[in-house]
Amino acid sequence: MKTKLSLVLLFTMLAVCVSAINNISSMNPTGNYISVALSGYVRYPGTYKVLPVDRLSDVIAQAMLDPGAELESDEEEMTYVVKVTNPIPLLRSDSKMMFPNFEAFQSLRNVLLTRNGVEKSYDLLAYLRTGDIEQNPILRDSDQVHVPLKENIVFVNGSVGFPGEIEYLPGDTIRRVLELALGPVPGGMLSALRISKFDPETKSYQHSTVNLETDPSFWDMELQPNDRIMVPFDNNFRKKIAVTVSGEFMLGGEYVITDSTSLWELIQLAGGVSDRADLENAVVLNKPYNQEPDREFERIRSRSMAELTPLEYSYLRIKLRQAKGKYSVDIAKIVATEGRAGDIKLQDGDQIYIPPKMDVIWVSGQVKYPGLITYVEGKDWKYYIEQAGGYTNNRNIFGTRILRGDSGNWLKPSKKLVMRPGDTVFVPDKQDRDLWTDFRDVLSVTASAITIILGIQNLIY
Repeated sequence: MKTKLSLVLLFTMLAVCVSAINNISSMNPTGNYISVALSGYVRYPGTYKVLPVDRLSDVIAQAMLDPGAELESDEEEMTYVVKVTNPIPLLRSDSKMMFPNFEAFQSLRNVLLTRNGVEKSYDLLAYLRTGDIEQNPILRDSDQVHVPLKENIVFVNGSVGFPGEIEYLPGDTIRRVLELALGPVPGGMLSALRISKFDPETKSYQHSTVNLETDPSFWDMELQPNDRIMVPFDNNFRKKIAVTVSGEFMLGGEYVITDSTSLWELIQLAGGVSDRADLENAVVLNKPYNQEPDREFERIRSRSMAELTPLEYSYLRIKLRQAKGKYSVDIAKIVATEGRAGDIKLQDGDQIYIPPKMDVIWVSGQVKYPGLITYVEGKDWKYYIEQAGGYTNNRNIFGTRILRGDSGNWLKPSKKLVMRPGDTVFVPDKQDRDLWTDFRDVLSVTASAITIILGIQNLIY
């Protein structure tokens, strides 16, 4: 009995489903698609098969598809060939050269939809920008859609969501165009709105500044074609002074400070320095200043060595050795005196790095075993060369230099020079010179000297 009842219910449900399918087919005899005619300023005008749930924006988007996109079926490929291929296949051209800039000139604020002989205009941009669904109706079979060209524009620039030109419609107000530009971004100042009204007779602008916060009546001011609105940005919005500490601080990271915070106060904010901090080689650098282009340096660097004056060559060497934007500050003194001596006021973008103590001297160049040598207080530079195995046969006898670890300065070695942890002893090699180059240089100097002598003799006699 139960089995018979189950079969009856199953057949009843099948009959209901078949009836529903037949009803849908009778309502939509072409299957699951309806026909919509699209004309005007689109990439591919024509008749389109769309779904009964598609809206105005869907058919326009379909008519704007990139002809170079991948195709998924033979039917789409046939349509592509018909629309893109020239009558003579050998004359096929780049599809991007065939089409103008539709997006720049097509009117989305005045899309015309004709249904049952009645024409109505829709502001599709309002739907795309503000989500006004009434401006994007669902399509019906036999609808006719026409996309005209833009006639007029206004400009909304500055701190808004969508800066740029917006198609103008008669009756547009400041409120309307700001809505279509999605309004001001955080920091945009409606209290200093700049309005430039265009005069078509003189082809010039009349400028004014209005405060939409204190005088709301300006919201409803009507605009004219080619008018301009600019929403300025408040430079003090979320303005901060941030500095970064790294290395041997107890609490590293980025700190937001006031405009009067000193280096000693920042060290305290960062929990002080660790026992391993090498304060003698600490660096305070301003990153924005470091990244600014140095035009004089770039000019000198682009010239050949023969063109440089001795002063320019010295400038170039110093610039390459020392970090730009580095503060002249003694952090060891600041810490030792708890900020009473040598303290400085910090700037936005400052970076403070305190390296760990490495009581070593780096010996590099023409020595037998170049590398790090343990620092011994009181030992001179010769001691570290001996510890590195001594000179090689290819060393430059008069070229040894000491590089200061804290400043990058190059010093000539002497008996009075005191070595510090982090310094570098550099021993260059002999410079190979070509005999003809030496002869040519001597000949050039001799010729110049002879010319000068002859000139002097001519003046005397």
